[in-house]
Amino acid sequence: MTRPNTTGKRAPAPVFAAATIVIFFLSLSAAESVGFVPCYVDGTECAPETVSLSNLPELGTDIEVKSRSGEMPQYVALPDGIVISDIDLDLPVQNVESRDIDVLYENLKNGPIRYVDSARLGEEGNVLIFGHSSRLPVVKNQMYKAFNRISELERGDSITISGGGRKYVYSVVSVEKMDVKDPTSVISLGNVGKRLTLVTCDTLTGETARFVLEADFVAVL
Repeated sequence: MTRPNTTGKRAPAPVFAAATIVIFFLSLSAAESVGFVPCYVDGTECAPETVSLSNLPELGTDIEVKSRSGEMPQYVALPDGIVISDIDLDLPVQNVESRDIDVLYENLKNGPIRYVDSARLGEEGNVLIFGHSSRLPVVKNQMYKAFNRISELERGDSITISGGGRKYVYSVVSVEKMDVKDPTSVISLGNVGKRLTLVTCDTLTGETARFVLEADFVAVL
């Protein structure tokens, strides 16, 4: 039984601390598999603030929602395609809901994948898309070379992500190298601004090297 309040003061409301879940990318193997596959540490639903690069080998329908301010509705959509004219890239984007690493790996054979806990198009946050790269001279499945030329992009280059019948244009801010052995190599998924991150392997440098491209939202067409 709860003890009655005899002080005459209202009891303070409980405060709940928001849990921060760090998602680690798990290892895959195979000479031809040189893409980037994140996954959950466990099976809980979460909205992580960061994604940590760790232990990596080679590798829509519109939804009308209220804005976070509650003042005006906005449209968000799942990505279904990516076009980067500067590197002749035009590919589908998948939205795989599974957290199973084997399922993600299998689906990468069909093209790049949006990370399940990253933002959708049109909403605050970071849209994280990862795909294979391969420098093998002969690759039967061309999707293993999906993001081969991401590292060639420069600041100001345009990236268009389609979804829900609209085109969302982003401008490249940076293309950096990260190494999964560095525990500080993380990708923010926080809901500050509308951003895009593309991730793939740097196969010429080594098995643990990654290219991480960051871009800012410009406009919706």
